[in-house]
Amino acid sequence: MLDKFKAKFVEESMDNLQDLEESLFLLEKDLENKELIERIFRAMHSLKGGGAMFGFNHLSDFTHHLETIFDWVRNNKLAVTSDLITLTFSAIDHIKNLIKTGDLTDEQELKGHNQFILRLQSVLSDSASTLSVHSTVDSQNINDEISESKTYLINFIPQEELLQNGTNPLYLLDDIHALGEAISIAYTHKVPSLELIDITANYCLWQILLNTSESLNEIKDVFIFVEDECELQIDLIADSNILQKPECIEIIKKARKGNSLLKIEDFQSLSQLKPSSQELESGEEKKKITAIKEHKISSIRVASHKIDELVTLVSELVTIQAQLSLYSESNEDPVIVSLSENIQKLSRQLRENAFDISLIPLQSELMRFQRLVRDLSKDQGKDIDFVIEGGDLELDKNIIEHLTDPLLHILRNSIDHGIELPEERISSGKSPKGTILFKAFHSGANVIIEVSDDGKGMDLEYIRQKAISKEIVDQNAVLTDKEVLDLLFVSGFSTKDAVSDVSGRGVGMDVVRRKIANIRGEVSIDTEKGKGTTITIRLPLTLSIIDGLLVKVGANQYVIPISAIDKIHALDPSQLKKSFNNVVVLDKEQIPYIDLRKVFNAPEVEHDVIQMVMIKAEDRITGVIVDSVIGEYQTVVKPLGRYLKKQEILSGATIMGDGTLAMVVDTSRLLMERKSKKVAG
Repeated sequence: MLDKFKAKFVEESMDNLQDLEESLFLLEKDLENKELIERIFRAMHSLKGGGAMFGFNHLSDFTHHLETIFDWVRNNKLAVTSDLITLTFSAIDHIKNLIKTGDLTDEQELKGHNQFILRLQSVLSDSASTLSVHSTVDSQNINDEISESKTYLINFIPQEELLQNGTNPLYLLDDIHALGEAISIAYTHKVPSLELIDITANYCLWQILLNTSESLNEIKDVFIFVEDECELQIDLIADSNILQKPECIEIIKKARKGNSLLKIEDFQSLSQLKPSSQELESGEEKKKITAIKEHKISSIRVASHKIDELVTLVSELVTIQAQLSLYSESNEDPVIVSLSENIQKLSRQLRENAFDISLIPLQSELMRFQRLVRDLSKDQGKDIDFVIEGGDLELDKNIIEHLTDPLLHILRNSIDHGIELPEERISSGKSPKGTILFKAFHSGANVIIEVSDDGKGMDLEYIRQKAISKEIVDQNAVLTDKEVLDLLFVSGFSTKDAVSDVSGRGVGMDVVRRKIANIRGEVSIDTEKGKGTTITIRLPLTLSIIDGLLVKVGANQYVIPISAIDKIHALDPSQLKKSFNNVVVLDKEQIPYIDLRKVFNAPEVEHDVIQMVMIKAEDRITGVIVDSVIGEYQTVVKPLGRYLKKQEILSGATIMGDGTLAMVVDTSRLLMERKSKKVAG
C-alpha cells in the first residue's frame, strides 16, 4: 500500500514541478507578481512535505532550503531577479533527479547535492547581509508586528475520503498546536452505528482555538495538502490571547457539553478587534470556504497504461462489430441487422469517447521547449521570446510522445541557424529581441503545428549550391523553390559549415521528416530571406482507429484515410490511355495521378469505369487509380511487422470482418514517393 502512495507522490510531484516551471516563466515576465510567488512557494511546500512523508529525505532537505528562499521573497526580504530564477530552474532539474533516483547513494552525486545546498544557503546569507544595513527602527517595527499574538477560530471539516489518501488529520492538529497555544474540540455526531462504520472513512470534524504570533499564511500552510479535501474556515476572533479567560473556558465547556459548533459571535464580548478588521479577515475566509464548498472534482488521474488498454479493447470491439455487420448482411435477418446497426453506432460513440480520454493538451510538453529556448538563447548570447498559441489544443498522447524529438530539432535550428545575435538584428533594422512562435490549430481532421522565427531566413541559391557541391543534385537541374527547400530533408545535408553543440552535424531535418512520417504526418518549410522561416507539421488526430475508404486493387483490399480524400471521380478507360506523363484533364484542370495497380504490381483488368480517388496534400490534388471503391470502413490500424517496416507506402494493416487483411495506405508517403521519382527522372 505504501508503494502505491509513493508512486502517486512521484506522479504528483512531476505535475508540481511542471506547474513550478510554468510559474517561473510567468514570474520572469512579472518579477513582483505576488500571486505567482505564492504559487511557487506552495508547490515547494508540497514537495517538501510529501518528500519527508515518503522517505525522500534528500529531496525534503533540499526543497526546504528552496522554500525558505521563496518564503523570504513573499515576505519582501528578498527580491526576485533573473539570476534567482535561473538558479531555481537548475534546482528543479536537481529535484527531478532526486525524485528519479529516490536517494543519493553515489558519493559524487551526494557531493554535488551538498554543494547545491551551499549555493542556496549563500543566497540567504547575501540577502541577510543586505537586510542588516536597514534601520534598526524599521527592523524593530517588523519584529513587533510579527510577534503580535492573535487568537483564531479554525473550522476543519474533512471529507469522508480523507483517510484513503494516506492523510492522518491528527498530525495536522499536532502541527496547529505547534504554532502556539491551542484548544481542539472533536465533534463525533456524524459517526454512524457500529455495523455501518466504514473503517476507511473519516466521520470526525474539529474546531481549534489557536493563539499564535505566526501569520495567517503559516496557519493555512498546515492544511496545504488537504485544502481540496476539506472545508476550512479560519476567523480572527481576538488580537490577544483569550484562551485562559474564564469566559472563554466557559464557552468551550458549553460547546463540548452540547456538541454544538462554536461561532464567531460567541467570542464577541471577549474580542478587542475593530469591526472592520474582523469583517475583512472573516470575509476573505468566507469567500474561500464558499469556493471550497462549490468545488467539484472535474478530473481524475488515470494511469496511462489503463487508457492504452481501454483503446485496445475499443479497437477489438470495432473489429468484432465489423464481423457482426458482415454476418448480418449475409443472413438478411432484420433483427440481427437492426442490432448490428445499433452496435455500430454505440461502438463509434465509444471509440470517440475513448480517444477523447487519450488526448492530452500540447501544453503539457511545451514546458521543456520553453526551457530549451531559454537556456540555449542565453548560452548563445541571444535574446529570444518564445510565444505559444494554441497550447491547450489536444492530441493523442502517442503522437505527442513521437513529436517531442522533431520539435526539439526544429527549435534548435531556429535558435542556431535562424535568430541572429542582437547586434546583427539591430544592424538589419530589427528589434534586438528575436521571436519564435509556436502555433497549433485544427484544420479539418488534422492538427497543424507551425514553428516560425523572425530570423534571417534561408538563402535558396546557397542551399542549391551546397546541394550541388555535395553531389545531391545535378548542376544543370532546374528546381522550384519548393524542391530546393525539400533538399534540407535529404539525409546528411546541412547548410552549416561549422559544427556546434546545437546543430551542423548533418543530422536534423531528415530525422524530423522520418519521425513525422512514422506518425502519418507531413512536414514542409517556407522561408523568406531576411524575414524568417516557418516549418509546418500536419498531423492526424489519432493513430489507432481511423475512418477509411475501402478500395480494391487487383485481388487485394486497401484502406485510404478519409481525412486525406477530397472526392471520387469515375473515369472512362480511354481518358487514361490519352493521358501524358500520368496527368489527366478533369473539369478543364490538369490532375496528376498515381496508378495503385502499378505501385502494387497488380494485373490491369479491363473495366467499363475506372475509379479515381482524389487525394489532397499541400494545397494540391493528386488522383489515385483503383479498380473499385467498396465503401467507408471504420479501421483499426495495426502496426506492420519487422519484415514490412522499411517499406515506404503502407502505414499499417487492419483485420476485416471476414478475417482477411487490408493494408492502410499512407497517402503522404505515396505522394512523396511519386515526387522523388519525378525529380530523379
